[in-house]
Amino acid sequence: MSFVEKVVSTVNGELPEFQSLDEGIDFCMEHLAKHSKGLDEDFFLNTRWLEVRDDVNFQENLLHIFQEDGNYMQILDGDISKGNWENSVGGLIIKHADKHELFECIFLNEDFFILKKHGSAALRGQRKYFFMVREGFGKGYEWNELIEMMFRVYRSNSFYYLMLMFVVITVLVLIVFSFI
Repeated sequence: MSFVEKVVSTVNGELPEFQSLDEGIDFCMEHLAKHSKGLDEDFFLNTRWLEVRDDVNFQENLLHIFQEDGNYMQILDGDISKGNWENSVGGLIIKHADKHELFECIFLNEDFFILKKHGSAALRGQRKYFFMVREGFGKGYEWNELIEMMFRVYRSNSFYYLMLMFVVITVLVLIVFSFI
């Protein structure tokens, strides 16, 4: 799909079809990044974040929990392994299973938590994004359905700003005409 077709479909409220989760996130972040919350907000803590992938061989139920005290739990089909996490050096450091990884927060709200490993992991054939959804919100959905749900955040925020702009312009027009 060409760039022009993608722009037109976005304005029309339609989301193009994506070949991969990474492609869908790349597209959505062009519109959603400005609506993201930061890691300094604590609502993502003590939440059961369900990992989502576009790999058909990934059928596990993999949860990630970031606790207030810096503890990190990864729960794979009920089996718990522990580690630590910290908000440091401009990102999220996850220490788990003898690995220390630095992730940058790409998008965060009450339902979606998207991290990107610092560096060029995608060039080495690794996943570009670490895509998580709040378990109660996203369980049972496929990755492409979740991308559509995430894009609704953009559409709803865009509609709000459009309506606000309409109200402001209407008020300005009324003020101008009241002096004529």
